[in-house]
Order: sequence, then C-alpha cells, then structure tokens
Amino acid sequence: MRSVNAARSILIALPLGFPSASTLTYDFLYPVAAIVVGAFVARMIHTLIRRRRAAAPAMAVVPGGLDLASGSSRRQRIVPAELPPPPGLLAGRDRELDEMCDHLARPDRDGDALIVIHGEPGVGKTALAIRMAHLVSDQYPDGQLMLRFDSSDDQLTEDRLETFVRALRGPREVMPERADLGRWYRDWTRRRRVLVILDNVGDPDHIRPLLPAGPGCLTMVTARGAVPGFPGQFPVALEPLRDEAATALLDRLVGGDRIGAEPEEAKHVVAAAAGFPVAIQMAGAVLAVRKNWTLEIAVRRMRDMATDPQRKKVVAFSGILDLAFALLTIEEREALVLLGLTDRRRVERWMLAMLFNGAFADRTMPENVAGRFLDHLASARFVERRVDDHSGLLTFRVPVYVHAYAATHLGNHLTRPQQQRARRGLSEGRRRRNERNADDFLRRTVFAFLDRGELDAALNSARESLAFCRERAAALSSSDSGALALASEEGLTLAALAEVNAELGWIDEAMTYAEDAGKRGSQSPRTLSRALRVSGSLRRRLRQLPQAEADLLAAERSARNADDRDEHIRVLSELTALQAPLKDLEAATQYLDQARRLCAGAGPSGVRQLPAVLLAYAQVLRECGEPAAAATTLAEAELLTGDPDGLQRLRRPWIRLHRALTLLDLGKYDQSREFSSAALEGFTTLRHRYGSGWARLALGRAHLADGNLSGAAPELEECHGTFRRCGDRWIEAESATWLAVAYHRAGRGQEAVDLLSAAEQAFSKLGDEQGVRRAGRLLFEVESSLPAQPLRPLPGVREWLAAVGRQPTDPAGTRAGI
Repeated sequence: MRSVNAARSILIALPLGFPSASTLTYDFLYPVAAIVVGAFVARMIHTLIRRRRAAAPAMAVVPGGLDLASGSSRRQRIVPAELPPPPGLLAGRDRELDEMCDHLARPDRDGDALIVIHGEPGVGKTALAIRMAHLVSDQYPDGQLMLRFDSSDDQLTEDRLETFVRALRGPREVMPERADLGRWYRDWTRRRRVLVILDNVGDPDHIRPLLPAGPGCLTMVTARGAVPGFPGQFPVALEPLRDEAATALLDRLVGGDRIGAEPEEAKHVVAAAAGFPVAIQMAGAVLAVRKNWTLEIAVRRMRDMATDPQRKKVVAFSGILDLAFALLTIEEREALVLLGLTDRRRVERWMLAMLFNGAFADRTMPENVAGRFLDHLASARFVERRVDDHSGLLTFRVPVYVHAYAATHLGNHLTRPQQQRARRGLSEGRRRRNERNADDFLRRTVFAFLDRGELDAALNSARESLAFCRERAAALSSSDSGALALASEEGLTLAALAEVNAELGWIDEAMTYAEDAGKRGSQSPRTLSRALRVSGSLRRRLRQLPQAEADLLAAERSARNADDRDEHIRVLSELTALQAPLKDLEAATQYLDQARRLCAGAGPSGVRQLPAVLLAYAQVLRECGEPAAAATTLAEAELLTGDPDGLQRLRRPWIRLHRALTLLDLGKYDQSREFSSAALEGFTTLRHRYGSGWARLALGRAHLADGNLSGAAPELEECHGTFRRCGDRWIEAESATWLAVAYHRAGRGQEAVDLLSAAEQAFSKLGDEQGVRRAGRLLFEVESSLPAQPLRPLPGVREWLAAVGRQPTDPAGTRAGI
C-alpha cells in the first residue's frame, strides 16, 4: 500500500517540476517504472471492464433479455409464484383479515401455520385466501403455490405432489421418482419459507401429504366445512355478507349513483344475492355493462324468470342467476343447461360439443364453437376459467351452485330423450378419446395445424393431448401393462409440444418439453427420435453444435429402428441444416441425397417435406459461399409450396425469408427487401411474432446494406424487441449486433457499445466463438471511434492537490490527465 501511495504522489508531482539528476537513483526510477506499467495495466483493465459491463438499464428492464444469459444458456430456477391476481374488490372481510394477521404475528405460535377458511360455496373463501396470501407473500420468499381440488376428479395424491415438485425444482434438477415425491417435498420445504393454498378441499386425508414441513411455512385451506384432524389450525368460519357490506360492494361494482338513486330496488337485488359475494359480483357485472338499465328493470327481469320455486331451495341466490340467465342468447342458455348433465365440474370444449351434438341431431357444434360458448359463459360468471397445471390447457370449471341451477332448467329446454342422447353422446365421446392413438391424433391435429400455420390451434391441440395423456396415466399404476405404451404416447405429445414451442421461438420451454419427451419415451424408438430431433434442432439454433450433432445422429438411428420414414426425412433435413454453421458442403450433399430418395418413395408426405429439405440445403450453400446456387435451390423449394390445400402456408414465408438473405449476399438489395416484405406479410397473416422478427431483421439488414439508416433502425429496433421476449438467446444477440451497427453509423456510439457488450456476453455463454469474435471486433471498432474520456483523479488526489495549493483544473493538472 505504501508503494502505491508513493507512486501516486510521484505521478502527480511530475508535471510540477522534473526532479534533478541527483535524485534519479534506483529508489526513484523503480517506482516511476512501476507507475508507467501500472497506468497501462489500469487502462487495459478499464477497457476490459467497459467491454464486459452489463447492458444499459433500458435493456435490462425487459424480462428474458441478454443480461440474463449469464451462468447458463438455460434459465435459472425461478421461484414459483402461482398466486392468481388479488381480487379487485373484497368488501366486508376486514375482521377476518385482521384475525388471520394477528394469528400469524403471535409470538407464542408454535410451528408452521395452518389456516382453514370454511363456508358455503360462493361465500368468497378463495378470494379471501388469495387476498390474505398477497398481504403476507413477501414473508415467504421461497415460493407461493396454489392447488385447486375438484370433488369430482380422481387425481391421485402423487399427481398433486408432482405438480408442486415440478414447480419447486430447478431446471437442471432430476425429477424424483413418484415413490420419492413426498420425501423430496418434505426435505425441500423443511428449511424454507413457502406459502401454500389448497383450495376447495373435500377429503382432509388428501391434503396431509401436501402440507410443507418447514416451521416457517404457511398453509391456507379452503373447504366447505371444518377440517378435523389437524391440531393447531386456525379456523375462519366465513358467513354471507351483511346487507351494508353487500350494498357497498354492489355500489362499487355498478358505479355512478345508480344504487343511491333507487334504494328500494337496490335492497331487492341485495336480498336476491343473499349476501353471497359471487352473486353480488354477477349482478354487478350484468348492471355495469347495461348502463341504460334502471334497477327497476333488473328486479322485474328477476321476477319474470323466477317461475320455478324449487330453484330457491337449490341455490340461495337463484334470483341473481335468473337475472344473468335471462340475458343469455338461446344457444348460450342451451349450452348452460347441458352443463347440468355433466358428471364432473371440470369441462373441456369437446365435452360440451359431445353433449350438444347428442341432444340436437339436426345441429352440429364443432369444438372451437363449443370453446367460444364456454368463454361467453365465463364472461357471464356462470363458469370459471382454469389453466391445467401440467399442460397449460385452458379448461373451465362449473361451480356446484351453477351445476345445480342448470339442472333445474333441464325440463324446460330439453326433452327426456334429448337428455338421454346428450349423456350417451358424452359417453361415446369419452370412449373414442380413450381408444384414440396419440400419434394419429397429433398427425391429424397438431402437425396439420402447423403445416397450415395455425399456431394457436396447434398449441391448444398439443396441450389437450398432454392433458388427456396425464389424465389416463393417473388411472394407471406403473405396474400396469399399458403404462409403458401410455408413457410412449405422452412422450410423443411432449415432443409435439416442444416442436410447436420451438416454432414460436420459446426455446427454454421447447427444450424442457424435449428433454421430458426423451425421458418418457426412452423405450420407444419412434418417440425418442422425435425428442432428439427437436433437441438437436434447438441446440443447432443456439450454436451448441457438438451437442446438436450428437442428438441428431442418435435421432437418425432411432428413426431407422422405428422404420418411421417421415421422421427419418425430418431428421435428415435437420442434419443437412446442421452443416451450415459447420460449413461442410460434402456432408450436407450426402444427407440431401438420402432425404431426396426417401421423399421420392414416401408419396404425398414426401412431396410435402421436400421444400424443407431444399431449404436446409440452401442454408448450407449460403454459408459455404455459393449464394447463386442457394438462390436456385430456394426458388425450386418455393415452387413446391404452391399446394391448393394450404399445407405449406408456414413453410413459404420461411423460404422467402432465406431468399431475402441470399439476395442480400448477392448485393441485390431491392429484391432482398421485396422478399423480406413478402415474408413479413406471410408471418403477420399467421400471427407468427417470432417469424415476423426474423423478417424484420432481414429487412433492416437490407436497408442497412443500402445505406438507408432511417429505414433500417426502426425495423431492427422492432425485431430486437420481439426477440427479447421470445427466448431465443442466439437470435436476440444477433439482432442486437445488427442494431448496434445501425446505431454506430447513426452516431449513437454509446448505445452501440451497450448492445455489443451484451451480445458478446450472450454469444460467449452460448459457446458461439464466431459470434464472440464478430461482436468483439465490432465493439473494438465502435469504442475506438468514441472520444477519449479523461482520466478521473484517484481517491485522495484532490485532497493532495488542495494541500499543495494546486487546482485540478489548472494546466498542469490537465497535462497530467486529471
């Protein structure tokens, strides 16, 4: 430390007067040399720090940005926060909230906390639990989990435990065996602070294995009645709202002065709701969207519909349900009444479609139309939207009071034979689903939708298939003879989900599904080949080339063993595309010839796959410096996409995108922009954000190559913003690099430095050495063009200057670089 201080003093003293020759002894020259070397090293370190500093805050605020690429190319473990948004309005529950908060704050409370909220359906148990959970969530930083029970489902405890374990484990942690799930969950929660909500519990024995083991954890249970057998629990008996609280809630929902203007009619509405918050919210929703209604009209509508006195006995707030029912269309009423025939609270689109098609022989309801009806009923508060925890499939739940209410309308809307036919239709639909082959279903739905560019339909179909596979798996034990076949079917579905997510640019999700598919289908060559192909394709896109090659070669062996010609063609296409970054034209040509021979013998399916094979080969030609040959190959590929059935709607914009990039290599910028615009139009029509980002990148590069900065910057900014939200780290870094080039040419040097620093870091974490060199070379060029920044005084220098009477702004100080 003394030598550093001495060196600093000498550095500052130099411009004040050079020492005499008699003082230039070894003791003086040695520290001077040290100063020169130290200053040089400090400058180099300063430059390195600038090159590797984090991106600017404007980039860091976007979730999933380049600044998150550190550590691993895959995402780090995310603390699960599965709480739904807090209820917008919660009236009349302050006392219960205060009591629960006081209980949790008691110093004499021993062990983990268990709060049981019980009351009738519709009284607001779930809303209260969620509001309470949000109030205390910051005290449980290791995760907040929520699991909804259904009295009609047959889900095993192991399945519910698996849901929790999947949420809590890290992305690289191995999923424990089913027999070890309980032990893993107890061990994980024993040393952590986790909040768990178990909603709508029926059998207390079902929740015991789900209770966290840590003394700092909190479990909140909602149930219809008290839950015995759990000592130390804090019970909260929830009653219907008092009239004052119910009126205040209705007033806030309706808005304006409508409640105060008609107080007597408001009392009728509140009385019809019987103090149940769900009924008040339904009435408020009806009145809020009909601002021209008076309350007197609403009361009259309720009375007109209340023709069956039995409804009041079935549902305490049937008057409010009558009001909402009166506002449904005829078809929506029929759909709601049909839900009274279901034997389960959870409803999917196919269920309503089967019920409707069975009841009405002269009419047909497709599944997508049934989904729209269910969505309308959810908006009217008759059903609840739910998302399946395993698959992400959107489903609907029929509350018990709605099920009972719908049953009271059956006789008025359906004859007894219609009811019987509807039940038979549902049973027949369930039987056909149980007998269907997963591979055939995926081929007819997911992959057909993908070929036509119907990405939402493909994703929903894959999710539906996964939910169905896991529903069937819940009814089997691992020793059942059909368990292995069912695991293979689930693996095929997971691979299909991975493929759809990969097409959408959601790389992390796609990789997770592909890995799970390989585990579930490890005994099936057909399943394994698809899982490995998707995994290899993802790794190729992330420039993890050795791992990609290993996956794809293993996929080819599995496809051969499975004798799956279509899958073999897809694997060969991916192997061909892999040779582009490897710049191995000879290997690509060999794979191309194999794929062409298979396509020729595969009939119509081979014709449909040939454009993808040619597209892959054209990418290799581009990378190997033969853009003219690539352009010819791409033109041939596009000619094959003009089928009248629209089965190449997704392939065509990708081919046009690569034609634009090839024309860019050939220096034909106008034509490149034309094909980029055509690709962008195609992707936009398909609502393909990831593909649109690629097209905008090509369009921006064409503008940039033509010197049109005003046209390039907006396209590159928009494409970079798209890629920051997709999850493809490589293309995100690539777009940042090109945007930095545009900023640099526009004189926005510091912004270019920030982008290139982040891109260089991302390429490094992905293992793309070529990308690192390119970003680093550009970064050096941009930084070299920036004006030199003056060195700032080291700590203590200003004090020393003040002591010797010099100002840091005088000429001597300037010459010293201060």
